[in-house]
Amino acid sequence: MNNIEISYKRILCPVDFSETSRKAFYRAVGYSLLFKAELVVLHISERNLVTGGYEEVADEAQDTARLEAGLVRRLDELQEDGKIQQDERDRITLEISGGKPWVKIVKYATDHDVDLIIMGTHGRNRLASMLIGSNAERVVRRASCNVLCVRPDGYEPQL
Repeated sequence: MNNIEISYKRILCPVDFSETSRKAFYRAVGYSLLFKAELVVLHISERNLVTGGYEEVADEAQDTARLEAGLVRRLDELQEDGKIQQDERDRITLEISGGKPWVKIVKYATDHDVDLIIMGTHGRNRLASMLIGSNAERVVRRASCNVLCVRPDGYEPQL
């Protein structure tokens, strides 16, 4: 029997402010610990696509501060619980960008030699995905690396 070795050096975890995204983040932290991999947490703001006034810029700055504070808080909790050490925490970075989420995720993964993308999916049914589109589905179809999708709690597949 052949031994198959799986190794990930750089993991990308796109996040928004959803519960599924938070689940994906914790899964990504687990994988980064398991593989001793760098973890990049990526937030994409679609607001950057629209040129607007001061209020939109202020909202974006608040979102950025909120995201950074949330990441630090979650990492503090993991470290206090002994689930993550300082050297492991130092391998986790936050990137913030603007644009279409699926385009930015695929581009970031390609440009930065990402080995694995771990992201949440909102679990819409097939019709809703066709009408609205699914960032996760687009990433799965276009990424050159493996993609692990984390489903929301209570997800029931539509057959």
